[in-house]
Parts: sequence; structure tokens; C-alpha cells
Amino acid sequence: MIGLRRVLIHPGWCFCLLASCASTPESELTIAGTHHGSDRDAQILYARAQAADQSGKSKKAISLYENTATKNPHSPVAPAARFRQAELLEQRAKPDEAFEAYQMVITLYQASSLYAKARDRQARLAHAVADGQISDKLLWFKTAPDIKKIVSMLETVRDNAPRAPSAAKAQYAIGRTYESKKSKANQAITAYQDVVDNYPHSLYAPEAQYKIGQLLLMGASKGNQDNSNLDRAQHAFEDLRQSYPKSKRAADAATKIAEIRSREIQRNFDIAEFYFRKEQNSSAAVYYREVVRKTTGGSLHDRAKARLQSIGTSE
Repeated sequence: MIGLRRVLIHPGWCFCLLASCASTPESELTIAGTHHGSDRDAQILYARAQAADQSGKSKKAISLYENTATKNPHSPVAPAARFRQAELLEQRAKPDEAFEAYQMVITLYQASSLYAKARDRQARLAHAVADGQISDKLLWFKTAPDIKKIVSMLETVRDNAPRAPSAAKAQYAIGRTYESKKSKANQAITAYQDVVDNYPHSLYAPEAQYKIGQLLLMGASKGNQDNSNLDRAQHAFEDLRQSYPKSKRAADAATKIAEIRSREIQRNFDIAEFYFRKEQNSSAAVYYREVVRKTTGGSLHDRAKARLQSIGTSE
């Protein structure tokens, strides 16, 4: 049987090998253990990233920080490397990539002191994109970001901390994002309703309830024939006054309710006049009576009474 031969490496060779490895360019550096690199490897790579960062070579620093965290995810320096990567990406006008890098800190390093900071930075970034805050210095987007992308970012912020105040704010921002597109009114109403249902005690709930009423009222203004949007809008404003009587929107809701009632009276009178001109007096009388019943005086009240008398029908 052939015995195994022991290979002896001279100490001088070891030094040469280490020196050679240290001089290898970052792009060619292969760290042992793709998923569980040694902490020494991580420290070396992290130091190089910091050196590039301090020298103003942000693109190179981003790559090195990313390599540090990706190849050594369990190293003590991994959270800081990933966080700094996100910061630099944000500075270099790459919000999508920065958002994802912050998400890695949030997902993988919840015990890190950088966890809360990453969450706050990510939320700030998402809201800036949603609000269309495009700086002249940082041209984040050459074209307006896709609404699906914005909503996805806000949903991530919401779900990262579903019980925190930031969740209600993100959900409300989803409603605003949909509202900014006229064709997305129904999605906006649903998003605002989620604020009211899931975060009823948040500062955003009264405003979301008011937004629901407003959007329904706008729908009624577009000629909804069965008047269902008008009724739903009134109920939305009534719910606001009942659920949040001390909110600043309660008074605005009362004004809207009065406006809706006025519109409904005018609508009933217009329908009555339509039937009156067609000489369908029995149908006209139904709507004239509604006008009289819902008013105590005023021009429409007096005109409706006069019409009822002219067609020989009592109130």
C-alpha cells in the first residue's frame, strides 16, 4: 500500500502566498466560503471598501461593500457594509438599488444597531419617490417611475413594520399614488379604506375617510345615473363625523354633507321638471314632493309647491 506523502510548505512560501493574495485586484479576489467567508477575509475586503469610500471612489466602494456583505453575510462588518452600500447607491441616484440594499439590512440584520436606521432611510426613499421629489442635483428618474413600482415600494415599507406608525403612512401614500391617476380612483378608494380598517387610530384614518368621500363625490359629478356614488359619499362623510368627531376633517365633512343634500334636492327638482314637461304629472309629483319634504323654504321649495298646485296634487 502506498503511504500518503506529507507536503511541507516553507514559512517563507506562506508569506509570499499571502502577499500575492493581498495584491490581487478585487475583481479577481475569491474569498473562501461563498456564504460563510472568514471574518479575516471580510475585514480585509471591508477595509478596502472604506479606503475607496474615503478616497471618493464611490462606484468602486459600492462594489466592495456589496462583495463584503454578499460573500461574508455572517461577518460583524456585513450590516455596516450593506448599509453603506445603500447610502452610496442613494447618493449616486440609484433609488431602486438603494431600496433593495436597505431591504437586505432590514431582512438579514434585525439585531443590528443599523436595523431601525435602514428602515427609516428606506421609508424616506419610498415616500420621496411617491411624492415625485426629483432633485436637480440627483436626477433619480429620467422618466416618471411606474405606479406599480411605487406601490410595491410602499407596500414593502408597510409590511416591514405593520404595527408601526410608518405602516399607516405608507398605506395612505398608496392611496395618494393611485389617486394621482384619474383612472385609478377605485384602487385609491380601496387603499384609503384599508387605512381606515387596519389603522383606525392612526393620524391618517380621518384624512383617508375624507378622501373616500371626496372621490365618491367626484364620481357622482361625472353623471352616475343611479346616484349610488352620491349616497356612498354621504355615508362616508357621515361615518367620518361619527368616528372622528374631534378631527379637523369633521367640519369639512359636515359641509360636504350639506352640499350633497343640496345636490340631491336639485337633482329631484330637475327630474320632476323633466316629467312635468313630458306631461307625466304623476311621476313629476313624486319628485316635487321629495323637494318639499327635504326643504323648509327657499327657491326650490316654493317652486315645487307651485308645481304641485298647478297639476292639482297635494303635497
